[in-house]
Amino acid sequence: MRRPMTRVEGTAPETHDEAVVVPSPKLAPPPPASDVLERDRLLDVLDQATSGEVPSVTLLNAPAGSGKTVLLGSWFRRRARHHPGEHLVWVSLDANDNEVFPLWSSILRAVDHGLVPGPALARDASAHERVGAFVDACARLRRPVILVLDNAHELSAPDTVESVNLLLRYLPSGVRVVIATRFPPPLILPQLRLEGRLREITAPQLNFTEEETGKLLARKNLSLSEADLDRIAERTEGWAAGLRFLTLALDSAPDTGGTIRSFTGDDRLLAEYLSGEIVGPQPAHIRDFLLSMSVCPEITDGLAARLTGQEHAGQILYTLTRTNTLVTRHGGAEVRYRCHPLLRDHLRAELSRRHPRAYRRLHRLAAEWFTDSGDVLAALEHSVAAKDEELITRYIQRSGLQIVLKGHGARLHKLLGALPEHLLARPQVALVAAIASLDDHDLVAADRYLGRIDNSAQPLRSGRLRALNAVAVLCRARYGGELNEALTALRATSAGDTGDVDLDLLALATRGTAALWLGDIPGATEDLERALRMATLERRDAVSLHCEIHLAGIACVQGDLAGLAVHTGAAFELARSHGWTETSRTAFLYTVLGLAAYQRLDQESARRFSALASRLLPAVVDPAVEMLTVTLGAAVEFGLAADPHAVVETLRSHRKRLAGESVAPWLVACTAPVEQRLALRVGEPTWAMDVMERHRHLLAPYAEHALLSSLVHLHRGRTGAARRRLRPVIERQTRTLVAHTLIESWLLEAVLADQAGEQNQAHAAVNHALDLAAPQQALRPFHDAGQDIRELLVRGAGRFGRTEEFASAVLQALPARPGAPVDPLTSRELELLTELPSMRTAEQIADSLYVSVNTVKTHLRGIYRKLGVNHRRDAVVAARRRGLL
Repeated sequence: MRRPMTRVEGTAPETHDEAVVVPSPKLAPPPPASDVLERDRLLDVLDQATSGEVPSVTLLNAPAGSGKTVLLGSWFRRRARHHPGEHLVWVSLDANDNEVFPLWSSILRAVDHGLVPGPALARDASAHERVGAFVDACARLRRPVILVLDNAHELSAPDTVESVNLLLRYLPSGVRVVIATRFPPPLILPQLRLEGRLREITAPQLNFTEEETGKLLARKNLSLSEADLDRIAERTEGWAAGLRFLTLALDSAPDTGGTIRSFTGDDRLLAEYLSGEIVGPQPAHIRDFLLSMSVCPEITDGLAARLTGQEHAGQILYTLTRTNTLVTRHGGAEVRYRCHPLLRDHLRAELSRRHPRAYRRLHRLAAEWFTDSGDVLAALEHSVAAKDEELITRYIQRSGLQIVLKGHGARLHKLLGALPEHLLARPQVALVAAIASLDDHDLVAADRYLGRIDNSAQPLRSGRLRALNAVAVLCRARYGGELNEALTALRATSAGDTGDVDLDLLALATRGTAALWLGDIPGATEDLERALRMATLERRDAVSLHCEIHLAGIACVQGDLAGLAVHTGAAFELARSHGWTETSRTAFLYTVLGLAAYQRLDQESARRFSALASRLLPAVVDPAVEMLTVTLGAAVEFGLAADPHAVVETLRSHRKRLAGESVAPWLVACTAPVEQRLALRVGEPTWAMDVMERHRHLLAPYAEHALLSSLVHLHRGRTGAARRRLRPVIERQTRTLVAHTLIESWLLEAVLADQAGEQNQAHAAVNHALDLAAPQQALRPFHDAGQDIRELLVRGAGRFGRTEEFASAVLQALPARPGAPVDPLTSRELELLTELPSMRTAEQIADSLYVSVNTVKTHLRGIYRKLGVNHRRDAVVAARRRGLL
């Protein structure tokens, strides 16, 4: 069937030229597909762009397949429904419109559609006459006109461009023009932009959002996971054509998830589109240029020149971005370019199929370029893609550890996992692969790689390999194993002093961490500080972060607030600068911060940090880190839980699960008191006794075991036994492992002395605790000691000397005993109450409050009556007891 045609009366009779026949579909938007998603977001943008009093031009400038025509068609039809008073004109341009007469015949015919046509124009009419005819036709309509010119990139002939520019320059009032193009045509767009008459809609705006993508796929009744949607967003980046071809692939796919995971630019239908619409129309040298640059996910001018041999590679890249060839430009100081992921897939597949030798050669060139640029991981990735085994081995041996220490262990682990078995059998490759696996918390892979070394018939020949093996074994032992034995084996090698910066750095950091978990805090501090200095100098930031966090942990245990602030601040800055704040690398940092917040009674921060640490903690973790994190979680959850008993039971089960692990005495000294105290609070004295007995072998020589024992005695009512057990601790005859132990011991002594009626000794004991706690701002021990300590603080107020200010802060932080006065104090009485702890007289107080002395005395009598006291000092004590001061 022949398509309907429209004969245009655009030829003056005296010229005898043939009339131009315009296909009717050219003058209307394409009919909508059944599954088109109308995107209100963009329809509204078009409405706004075509509104206003000033004659305007709206430009939709985006690559092929961006959905420009579909969007304009939807908007055109909606506009016709909602604005019947407007005259909408559509012209689909093509290569034939590079002749002036056919172009203007189409435009004028579209304007006159359904109306009596105006006077005919001669074929050789001037541009001004054609624009004049258009203006006259719009004037006859007596209503607003919107002219849509689709596919304007087809216009290139000078005469045609000149005539359209004339129209845009003298656009009459009431006329709006909407232009859709794959790349900016040579129109007067810069001038319109300068005049404020150009509205632009670009590719990023046309890309589907995640929400729009979800709605589009929901029409297919597909059950997609978050991972599927993330994968779709990553591969298509919202490009309309990519989504369209994906939906076509899903229509006939039995496995939705598998189809999404395997969807690339090498999909047959998509590849045909890319070849025909994006790559094919390019000149041969540009097609070759695109193929060559596809071996890199991102490319710079210099790298492009190295790969393509094109001296003016930068200019070519810039032109590709200007012509919307699915190549984008980004970056700050160093400009980078990248192909759309699907286009890059297509180009790489074509290059690999058609030019396999060139494919490998280009990857070797890229490896050389990245080596010169200092990006050793990218160099290694390209050497793997080139399948150059000697080059791969050389890169791994020379730079493998550096990649891990800079924080890219997970990428290296994935990369090395794809190497052939015979290559992984090489010791230098297997050991680096094991360390990368451990950095990615993959113990199964690490054991497999280390097993190759253990089962090898050939001994490790060089001292470097033996040191590297010892480091890898110690790294593995941190996750469960003979940590002490592995540390001894490491110290028997030259690790730490080989002269290989990365090997020595890893050895120091690993040795320091192992020493910390084995209880050698001085040795751990020395190694970690030395490793931190080296890592900072060499810019091995993942190691710097590790050292800062573990040194912060040491500072927290020792009550060193200044050191804690320095190390946590540095750790946060490192994590923030590398995007590690929400990764497993910072899980222990949040544990340390949570423990510090818990000690200073900052419950909100403690809960927040505990939640972060628990969420980011990897499935495979140091038992010590796990123990501290789980203990913190139980401690902060206890007060909020609907079933506190279940919290303690869970903590107890966790301790039993870790019973076989080697942990440092100081670590148990941090966690055991928390477990025991929670057990006593839920009425489980047997569990509290079990805590003491379970850790006797580790803590017996230290003050912490005496404290655990004293608490059990006190709970059983054996106050004499409790004081005798505590005596060596407060007399410093027994070594303490953590800073808070001595504070807690003095507070317990204060309670015991007060119960024995020894008020002076009780006050002195509280004073000792305050002296120790003030530099650390340690509030938790006073809180956990209970109301008896609060009462002692109230009674001793004003007699704590240099720690009086801290004592007031502690008192303010502790919850008051329940029970307020029957008659509440008035606002004036409360104001006067705050003056009573001072040494000022009634006359001085009256002056400061601008009242008479009699008024002060009247209020004082009211305060005494309501608090049930007879003297000023007793009123202060009673008010503090009730939390009023």
